[in-house]
Order: sequence, then C-alpha cells, then structure tokens
Amino acid sequence: MKIDRRRLIELVTGFLLAANPLQLSLAKQKSPSFDKKGTLPFFLGWYDYIENVNVPARVSSRGIDLLMPYIEKSKRETVDVFLNRAQQAKVKVLLEIYRPLVESRDIAGVQEFIRAYKDHPAVCGWYLYDEPEIKNPQPITPDLLIEVYRAIKVIDPVKPVALIFAEIDKIAPYSNAMDIMMWDRYPCEKTNTEFSWIAAYRASLNQVSKLARIKQKRFVNVVQAYAGHGLNKRLPTKAEFRYMFYASVLAGTEGLLFWMYNWSTPSWNESVLYPTVKEFRGYLPGVIQRNRSKNITPANRQDIEIKLFPIPNTPKILIIAINHEKAQVDMKLKLDRQLAGKLVKSDKKIVS
Repeated sequence: MKIDRRRLIELVTGFLLAANPLQLSLAKQKSPSFDKKGTLPFFLGWYDYIENVNVPARVSSRGIDLLMPYIEKSKRETVDVFLNRAQQAKVKVLLEIYRPLVESRDIAGVQEFIRAYKDHPAVCGWYLYDEPEIKNPQPITPDLLIEVYRAIKVIDPVKPVALIFAEIDKIAPYSNAMDIMMWDRYPCEKTNTEFSWIAAYRASLNQVSKLARIKQKRFVNVVQAYAGHGLNKRLPTKAEFRYMFYASVLAGTEGLLFWMYNWSTPSWNESVLYPTVKEFRGYLPGVIQRNRSKNITPANRQDIEIKLFPIPNTPKILIIAINHEKAQVDMKLKLDRQLAGKLVKSDKKIVS
C-alpha cells in the first residue's frame, strides 16, 4: 500500500473496520462536566484573553467546549461577565488565578479567589501559572507553587489544577503542584519549511507524555494556532496542524488547547482548525475509551504509528495512522488475529 505523506496526514482517520462504515456527524455536545474524581472528558479549546467576552458564543457552535482566558490585570467584573457568557454558551473555563497573587505567595488572596469562583457552573479547573520554569527574571520555584496548590485544594479539593511548561527537562520538580501537565511547542516558523521540525517535535511530545504517565498526571497538549505579532511564526499548514493534532491523540493527550484565538485568523480557523475539530468529534466515542486495544505497527515500517480504538457498543474499530517521515512510503498493515476475516471499509480513499 503506497501512501503519500500529505494524503496520510490529510486523511489520518481514514480507516474504519466494520461491516459498514461509521456515519460521522458533529452532534451538539453536552457541556463537559466532572465525574466524582474531578476529571474532565476529552475537551478541545482555545486560549484567549478574558476581555474578549463574546468569544464563548462565537466558538461554542464550532465544537469548542473549553476556554483558557488570560486574566492579566482585568477587573473582577470582567471575569464575572466572561464566566457568565461561557455558561450561557455551554463552554467550560479553565480559570487562571491572578498571577500577582501567586508570585507574592498571597495564600489568603489565592484562597479568596478560589472561594469566589469555585461554584460557578462554567469553571472546570484552575490554571495555576503559565510556564513558571522560564519566567523572567527568575523562575517561579516549585516550592512556591506546591504551597499554592495545597492552599487551592483546601478550598476546592475536586477541580484539577493545571500548569503549562515549555522546557520538558524542568517539569519534574513541579509534579506536586498540579493535576494536569500541559506542554506547549510552536514549531511552525517563517524561516522553516513544512514538516522540517517533525523529528524534534515527535521526540519531545513522546517525552512529555511519558513523564505525565510516570508522574500520574493528566496530559494536555497545546497546539500552535497563531502567527505574526512580531514573532517569527507562521500558521501551520493544514497537514502540519493535523499532524500535531493526531500525533497528540496517539501520544495520549486527554485534551487539546489551541494557542491562540486572538492571534489566529478567521480564514485559517474555517479552513484548517474547525474542520479538523468537527472530524475528530465524530471519533471521540472510540478515542476516549480507557481500555484501548494494543498498538499495531506495520510489518515493514517504524515511521508509521498506528493505534486501534474500538467504537463502544458497535463492532467497529477506528484506526488512526500517522506517517512520521516526510516522503512517500510503502506500508503493510498487520492486523490482529481478532480482526482476521473482517471486511475492511474506508470512509475515504487514501491509497495513492
């Protein structure tokens, strides 16, 4: 089976194994909510600014169910308006804690903030700090964040606390200050070509995902969705965005955030991001299952990564395959014995 890299990434979810292909549609999702352990179902969301109070209504119909708005120096009145708008739009909010409260070790102030918003229906978790390991002029120490984390849990023991990092080798000391480990890497630059960054990205993604498993943290990846603003960045091509999206899924992410709404463009969102989100929403019933079947790998390729995801309450199995190389490859798919003799149908043609 010859598969071109672009076509494989473009149609990465192209296989369905069943007597009949699965019919996919973007049904209106219920607003995500926590179970008794305080965990959130797989979510897809945007970073943005809390001043943009109209964003929840704009994105809720596009398959977005989570927002992480930077608070910065916004007044409490603005926070209230944003949360109320999010509630109306049935979008959850990972609420950032005012950074000065954290930086100054103002435990009483942090707890007052948590107490004020912990019962708001839109708040699903707490964003403790943004890249503490690289803050200038001095990083925020793990000890400080661990102390703040414990103070948060006194007031709200249920909702998870998230930290995001850029430098993977500095994450481990912060392990006791979070429930959700987030990672951001934005590889698409004006000066690089399509997929020239793929090897380094794949290695780093697997490294941080492994660390999250070792430390028993939820892993959420943050994918590039911006360009410009004085930085040497370009918007990912459609193939690059889909690669980062689905590579994250295979690496075990339990949610995806896109950085960021205010720095993206409507045309790119409509042609690249939202179609991918819509497609993936249809596959969620299989992807979110805890008991996934084991990986399978092509008999003759190490650069093709494949996972099987059983679709619950059906005999169908979703196959997600990613080509980690730049060139066209020959691929032989080795199926498990339990699939022997079953009819293989594809909802899209991917064979070149």
